[in-house]
Amino acid sequence: MKKLTQTLLLGATLASAGAAHATPLHTVTVNSNVLANAKTPTGVLDFSKFDTSLGTLQSVKIDLYSDFSTIISVENTSRSSPATILGTATGHLTLSTPSTGALATLTSTASHSFSETIYDSHNDFAGTSGGVYASGPSLFSSTHTYSDAATLALFSGAGLLHTNLAGSATALVQGISGNTRSLVISSFDAYSHVTYNYISAVPEPETYAMLLGGLGLLGFIARRRRTA
Repeated sequence: MKKLTQTLLLGATLASAGAAHATPLHTVTVNSNVLANAKTPTGVLDFSKFDTSLGTLQSVKIDLYSDFSTIISVENTSRSSPATILGTATGHLTLSTPSTGALATLTSTASHSFSETIYDSHNDFAGTSGGVYASGPSLFSSTHTYSDAATLALFSGAGLLHTNLAGSATALVQGISGNTRSLVISSFDAYSHVTYNYISAVPEPETYAMLLGGLGLLGFIARRRRTA
């Protein structure tokens, strides 16, 4: 009976230690460089890869951010009727790598309705027949999490991971009445950060404490058997 008791105690101790080792999930976050005022359609964001000496990577969370700015300028050029004009601008960002395709996407939209009188003879987006709407910079963000083997391998190792950032903007200006002249200018700043979730390669201190406690308990039981 004493041998069975010792075996059960050892099994319970080791099971607790194993659970303590497997449960803790650690995180480390790395920031990308900033792609500033990206009026050109493409750019590159770099990330420090996950240091595999820290442990086993479980998942990668990508947060993509953009400060999207839009200027919508309109002019009603009709000399006979006022106009209600709706201007809408939409920005699209895609973070990708050649091997995996899109990793993160982000879409942001700005819109404004103008009410303009008949043409005031000044084609300047001002006065009584023209107007300008400036939106932003407004912060937009999106979050994407991956745990597949291909993405984990992509973000693991030494050095930097180079990702491509492609941006595009579309605009639509509609005049409900009258004739409309318009100009839409969009730009963005983009940056991102990656959070690595991993299990530590080194057992936690509490794991060692449980193992030592279990061995101490077995030693105490063994001494009692010898003195009994």
